[in-house]
Amino acid sequence: MDMSEALDEWLKQVSKAAQLSIKDQEKITKAGADMLAAKLTEATKEKHPDTKGTGGKYGHLSDDISATATDIDGEHNGKSTAGFGDKAYIARFLNDGTKKLRGDHFVDNARDDAKDAVFAAEAEEYKAIIAKLNGGDGH
Repeated sequence: MDMSEALDEWLKQVSKAAQLSIKDQEKITKAGADMLAAKLTEATKEKHPDTKGTGGKYGHLSDDISATATDIDGEHNGKSTAGFGDKAYIARFLNDGTKKLRGDHFVDNARDDAKDAVFAAEAEEYKAIIAKLNGGDGH
């Protein structure tokens, strides 16, 4: 293969990568959202363990974390989200603090600590999708 053929092949691969479908984009961002949700659950259980009661109507704070392959408005546009559900306000109080409660920033710290793992999970999914588009089996 000469240089011209190699560059043409590379350009085809780059073009495919630049034109990922929304479904493929969601697969990539969902992998990252799943990793963030796992790290957030881990941090929540460590800093605010489920030691008292049933957690009320919505359960314990660490049980209220999820990831979804939609944006914050529920639209399918290639973005994914991760975070707290009905008890998000409790997490905000614990994270940011209130007039009578000192915040411990566990959510902020979990997000910062999870960045590398989130990017690694997204990169792995991206590589699998690109390999599949280029004729491989994807894994």
